[in-house]
Amino acid sequence: MGEVVLRAAGLTKKYPLHAPRPLRGASSSPVEPSQARWFHALHDVSFSLEAGDTLGLIGRNGAGKSTLLSVLAGTIQPTSGSVRADRRVASLLDLGTGFHPLETGRQNAESMLGLHLRTSRKEIAPHLSEVQRFSGLGDRFDDPIRTYSDGMRLRLAFATVSILRPEILVTDEVLVVGDEEFQNRCEQWFDRFLADGGTLVLCSHDLGQISRLCRQTLWLDGGKMAALGETKAVVRAYRDSIGTEAPQEAGVEHAGGKAAGLPFEVTRLSLSDQSGSDCRRIDPHGLARISVDVAAHAGIPNLFVGITTDDLVPVYGVASDMDQFSPEEVEPGLYRFELCFADLPLLPGRYRLRAHALDETGTRLYDTVQLEFSMAGTPPAGPRGLVGLPHRFVAQETL
Repeated sequence: MGEVVLRAAGLTKKYPLHAPRPLRGASSSPVEPSQARWFHALHDVSFSLEAGDTLGLIGRNGAGKSTLLSVLAGTIQPTSGSVRADRRVASLLDLGTGFHPLETGRQNAESMLGLHLRTSRKEIAPHLSEVQRFSGLGDRFDDPIRTYSDGMRLRLAFATVSILRPEILVTDEVLVVGDEEFQNRCEQWFDRFLADGGTLVLCSHDLGQISRLCRQTLWLDGGKMAALGETKAVVRAYRDSIGTEAPQEAGVEHAGGKAAGLPFEVTRLSLSDQSGSDCRRIDPHGLARISVDVAAHAGIPNLFVGITTDDLVPVYGVASDMDQFSPEEVEPGLYRFELCFADLPLLPGRYRLRAHALDETGTRLYDTVQLEFSMAGTPPAGPRGLVGLPHRFVAQETL
């Protein structure tokens, strides 16, 4: 057994539900505290994490995930229960929480570093150039925060947290942001954080991300613990529980064509071959065309398309904003994305095609639709892995 560095014991958070006011002239008596109605955002949630452990947090909207993250980060207090952290904790939750809109990015980074490092302004100064470089804000680093987009605020927040070098990080899926270069910097920082023994609590609707990064997972349902255990088993149980239900929230995998009532939602996902026919079996040497419709009335959406194995191991992913692609508006509030692969060298087997609808800034994931497909052919006797790469063995004298 390793050293426990984060422990949540019996966490409960409840809020009073106010009764509607009586009609004018109607007699009423005050509600006694013992008779008050309460909403339990969390109810008796307990777990512990050892140093270097990774915990995924999944569940429907309203399941209590954000409340639990805020309690762990210390931004709200539980009604009962306790949290004990024996290492430095940092959080990446709401964009720019604590930033002053009239101050510049530099001033806000300086204030955040001073608050957490408890050191002098002179000692903080050398770190500010690191924040500016990591965030990629350039000269905008000295502009007021109120002029920043959500994406810029997140870049600043993440860059500042990277300097704090936390030992425990509490975060949601806000890392889907920025250009490819910035995302690579974030992924490299995460790799170093985990390799150095960092402890992670990650909340995400992207079950592939949870499966990739988290050793164990907590599934919340109605504020209660539905399951806690090895990630693969918990994710499978969660997916099975929602597989037959109508979609009601962001990130739930569902069939296209079913309205989820989200600001950005995938309404259609299709996969076709070079003849244009809809198909679920792809020739690795033939054209594969992916077509996605996204309903969006709050701005022009972004799209992330990913391919995973049947058990959600990521194989490939690309975002529309990486290629600076603007979708066609086929009708008011409906945008179409087309993506073509002239050659898809995946080895024979079963895969999942996943389409993720994101907001206009590319920082928030709203909806996920997926379909299953397979690659044609017989599994080879020799090569192993996910892709077939052209190769040949050669004699020494031919090199």
